Amino acid sequence: MIKVLVVDDSIFMRRVISDAINKSGEMVVVGTASNGDDVLNQVRILQPDVITLDIEMPRKNGLIALQEVMSEVPTPVVMCSTLTAEGTQATMMALEIGAVDFIAKPTLITAETMELTFKELLPKIRIAAQARMAKRTASSAGPKLKSVASNKVLLIASSTGGPKALMTLFETLPKEMRVPCVIVQHMPVGFTKSLAQRLNGAGSFITREAEDGDQLEPGVALLAQGGKHLEFSGADKLRFNDAPDRLGVKPCADYLFESGAKFLGDKALGVILTGMGKDGTAGALAIKKAGGTILGESAETCTVYGMPRSAKEAGAVDGEFPAHELHMAIMAALQGGKRAAA
Repeated sequence: MIKVLVVDDSIFMRRVISDAINKSGEMVVVGTASNGDDVLNQVRILQPDVITLDIEMPRKNGLIALQEVMSEVPTPVVMCSTLTAEGTQATMMALEIGAVDFIAKPTLITAETMELTFKELLPKIRIAAQARMAKRTASSAGPKLKSVASNKVLLIASSTGGPKALMTLFETLPKEMRVPCVIVQHMPVGFTKSLAQRLNGAGSFITREAEDGDQLEPGVALLAQGGKHLEFSGADKLRFNDAPDRLGVKPCADYLFESGAKFLGDKALGVILTGMGKDGTAGALAIKKAGGTILGESAETCTVYGMPRSAKEAGAVDGEFPAHELHMAIMAALQGGKRAAA
């Protein structure tokens, strides 16, 4: 039975979230809190497996409470965010701090919107309960690497825990990278713009949301929009694909990787970061067959070691590395191919 601590400043939301969790048959609410002041003590006493945490709360907001939890008693957290400009930026900060995932709270409360919310929340609690958590520590930046020119294209797939892994990667890669980059992060409509803005601030790439018909540019990272598959339509051009969900996600990285294999061949350098499921595996196999290179995030730093493990077990991965060392493998692959990366 998964033990859940529900934190929300709304009495109504605490009640309905708790009811939905308790009715699931596989989860139980062990406690509730109405503000950030109570969270750390509740976690220490109740030792929940997962926390659902509101961002906007009186006295101490969810971000401060999250920082305290991650520093003192790391516990999987699913954030509850409002779909506003401020809410999406705060959600990206929460994911960087260490939250496993988030849901967007409905702006209009009806029986239908709450049912959809819980349909999304309960699986995310289930996944969060499997997440690997560790205290936040200052990581070594490692050797200073210089940017290099290369004819390769960097393709990245990530899901649960991905925003934090992406930020780690972008902060450790050389400044002003000189290769094109395309990213698929599983994320709903309305949140990818904020993620792109935060990744842009890391300085390794000029990062923005992808648009239909975008051309690849060295030093520019294009992030797939939530709710739209992204794929190559030529060696240096992208397009949206409005096919249904694939593997339960949209965008799906397999479309990007498979089309990358077709148009880029051995110039495709794929990276599969943390995430639940097997998205990226079929595409990684296609890239490998076309002569390209695939790198994976190792279990050591994955929040959920699902996507990289699936690709590895399929025989598609040339090497695995913790998130804070992936930059070195990527730079080696850009310069010297598979052997250098591994």
